[in-house]
Parts: sequence; structure tokens; C-alpha cells
Amino acid sequence: MTVVIVGGGWSGLAAAITLSDNGIPVHLIESAKQLGGRARNVSWQDKVIDNGQHLMIGAYDHMLALMSLIDIDHSKLFKRYPIDITIVDDIFTPLRISAKGGLPWPLSLAWNVFRCAGLSAVVQLVRLQRDIPKLLANNDMSVADWLHRTKQSQRLIKQLWQPLCLATLNTPIANASAHVLAHVLNDSLGQDQAAADLLIPQQPLGTLFPQPAATFLIKNGAKISLGCRVKQLIDDNGQITGIITNDGNTYFADHVIIAAGPAHCAELLAPMLAMTKPDELPICTVYLQYRQEVRLAAPMLGLSGTHSQWIFDRSLQHPGLMAVVISGPGSHESLSKQALIDCVSAEVHQLIPSMPAQAESAFVIREKRATFASTIAYQQQRPTHKTSTKGLWLAGDFVANNYPATLEGAIRNGEQCAHAILAEQNLT
Repeated sequence: MTVVIVGGGWSGLAAAITLSDNGIPVHLIESAKQLGGRARNVSWQDKVIDNGQHLMIGAYDHMLALMSLIDIDHSKLFKRYPIDITIVDDIFTPLRISAKGGLPWPLSLAWNVFRCAGLSAVVQLVRLQRDIPKLLANNDMSVADWLHRTKQSQRLIKQLWQPLCLATLNTPIANASAHVLAHVLNDSLGQDQAAADLLIPQQPLGTLFPQPAATFLIKNGAKISLGCRVKQLIDDNGQITGIITNDGNTYFADHVIIAAGPAHCAELLAPMLAMTKPDELPICTVYLQYRQEVRLAAPMLGLSGTHSQWIFDRSLQHPGLMAVVISGPGSHESLSKQALIDCVSAEVHQLIPSMPAQAESAFVIREKRATFASTIAYQQQRPTHKTSTKGLWLAGDFVANNYPATLEGAIRNGEQCAHAILAEQNLT
């Protein structure tokens, strides 16, 4: 049995590793010149940086297990910090979401919220947490409607839930699926404090996982083709038997996994299957290089009431480097790069006065189709791994699961797709 995998992002890599580890010959085809998909390396000046920021937490058990499988010692590649995130606002006093304070989890979380926002905020958080089973047992609703139903204050909505929803689902609360956000909250802020730990990479993500993954695959006999775009699936009387690339090459296989983005996936499937293509939403990252000694008080801070939403201290990789993230659509999209840099720099200095008013240099990355929109409608229409066409399978973070477009969701889908093929062939 042979398998062709179209797409060398983290989902395609997870599928390839799982199959290769079970002795299945794999040919991984990626249209870009490097593996990693949207979590790839980018060169800027003398630095290697991430194409975008990816928040990783202790709950990402599939990601960590897959890294261990290919002999990545993630304890050396990540700095693990107990959750301690402060969200500063243009009106309200700072809000702290933290495990620190000497109390057992989740009392430490409640205590820090109480100190910042009073007893009413703690009551609101408890009310929402207790409503999760009821929410998941019934029809989905928007995050905005769920927050209204659980009587969240305007302060918590503005300073906590809006930034958190955009950070995890990359979808505004008016349209975002409450079911998806509830699953994220359950896995990250449940009873296990370690699940909420922040995992801060000490290397660019493309170096951290895709490169070792490629080494593992080649060692196990897999073939990897970079800079090669698949233009057509080979349909032999209702069975997919291979692919044709833009350069005219044909590769035959018993199974083909499409682990490309939604747009390319829908294009390939169009001749044989109708796939509901999700809306895709942008993420903008503004890198600000300050003096080497400049640091945040924590690995990341939230910003509320501004275009800027989160700022990550990347000094573990490049001293003085900060990454400011703006998730989802907004008026910032119409700004020129320089206007955006000026705006973000001013916002960071306004809400964090210890930061310099200007960076020494700056770099903007706009990913226009960064993630699928985690809406109620699309959550109900996400495709499954197995298609109605024999030999054709789907991976990628947009395939049905409880997660939004995250690296953990991508890896889980890649693994599960591979296991489904192995099960169909009675190889598990």
C-alpha cells in the first residue's frame, strides 16, 4: 500500500509520520519550497522568525506526543510557564488570568480575577463555566449570545472574552461558535493546571517541528517533493488512484490524503465532490525590534480597546524582539504597512509605558487567509476524514473536530486520518 499526501503543513506531516511509523510508504507533496504550512519560517534581516504566532499550551497532548515519537525533546525546545496573562485595557484596570498566588488551581485563577475585578467577575466566570455542559448538550449558538445568556459584564466581554475568542478561534464573537470556544476552555482552563501552561518556543516553529519531521520521514523511506503543486486527482471509475502535478508528473497511490488549505482542497475535489468551503479570516503580525535589553514582564500580554490584541516577547530567540498580533478582520486591514507599524507602536507604548515609543526596526506579515472562520454554520458542515470517493481522504485543521484552526487540531486530524486508513486496511 502506498499513500500520497497533498500538503506539507503540520496536519500533512502528522499523517505522514503516523503512516511511516506503521511501515506505510508515503509521498508527501508540498507546493511551497519549505514544509510547515502557515507555521513556517520567514527570514527578516539577519533573523529567522515565524510566519505567524501560534499560542501553544500544555493541553496540546497530541502535538507533544508526536514530537516525542520523532525524538524531539520538547522539554528542551519549549519554556513552560504556568499561565500568567495580564490583559491591559484603554479604560479598565488590568485583568490578570493567572495560576500564581499560592492557592491550588483553579482557586488561584479565581483569586487573581477577584483581586483585579472583584467578586462579581468571579461569579460571572463560574456561571459561564458551569453552563458549558448545558451548552454542549444543546444546539450551538454564537459566543456573543452565550455571553449574554450567562450574564457576562461589558467589561469581561471587552477585556477577556473578545480577545480570547479572537486569539483561539480567529472569529469575532458575533459569529463564532460557542461550542468550539467551550471545548477550548474545557481543555485549557479545566481542572488540570498543567493543561493551561504556556509553551514558549525557543526556536522558530519551522525549525522546531517540520525540519525534524522531514528527517524522520526520509529516514523511514518516505519521499518528499517541495515546490510541487498538485493540479488534478486521477479518478478511475469512482476511485482515486493518484495525482497529477502542475509540471505534468503523475504519481499513483492506493490512497490520497488532501491536507492542503480549504481553497486548494475544494479546487481538487470540485470534479467529483461538493465541499462547503469555509470563510477564511486574516491574521496580521507586526514584529517590533527594540533594543536588546527590552523585555516584557511576562512571555505575553493582552491588549484591549486597541487594534493590537496580543504582544509576545520573542527574546528567547532574538533579544528585544516583540510580536504584536491582530486576529480577525478590522479597520487595520486598510492601513499601509508603515501606518500600521506607527499605530501598533503607539498602542503598545500607550498601554505598556515601559516599552519604548518607537522600535529600532519593524516588519509586517499579513496572512489574508490565516484560518477558517469558526462559525456556527461551518462547525455543522465541517467535512470528515473519509469521503464518499474510494481512496480519497481529507486532513487539515478544517476537517471536523472540536478544535478551531490550531496546530493541535491540525495534528489530531492528520493522525486520525492516517489511523482511519490503517483501520480500513486492517493494519491496526
